[in-house]
Amino acid sequence: MNVRFATYWMPLRRGVTLVEVLAATALMGTVLVSILLAGARMRAQASRADCRIEACKVADDLLAGWGLQGEALPRYGSGDVRGPGGWRWRTRVVENEAAAAIGAEVVALEVFALNLPNSAILSDAGPLVRVEILLVKNNEDKNI
Repeated sequence: MNVRFATYWMPLRRGVTLVEVLAATALMGTVLVSILLAGARMRAQASRADCRIEACKVADDLLAGWGLQGEALPRYGSGDVRGPGGWRWRTRVVENEAAAAIGAEVVALEVFALNLPNSAILSDAGPLVRVEILLVKNNEDKNI
């Protein structure tokens, strides 16, 4: 007698189940959202870095201008920077015992941005750049 193997109890898989489709869709959605969020964070960080770089250039230009014009660095002052960008500077004396011991003082120059793009809004409203300058006084009370 010719016996055939029964195949009715071993179904053939011809497609995917609904559970597999839902799992694959959820996995792909998670990966895509992660990629989009990482891209948005990267763009925001790049924008903040560009603003800080520009603020460093503004501070450098201010210090170079004061030095070239022979003006003393203002101890307590503030003002707007001419030109594009909307920058504001402020100077103030910072208490420093070591500097006072040698007859000097520390002046902090801070640069603020007035018009930051929305993607570059920083978590604090503090200065983008802060430079501390040690000013040594000579006998005539002029800066060296």
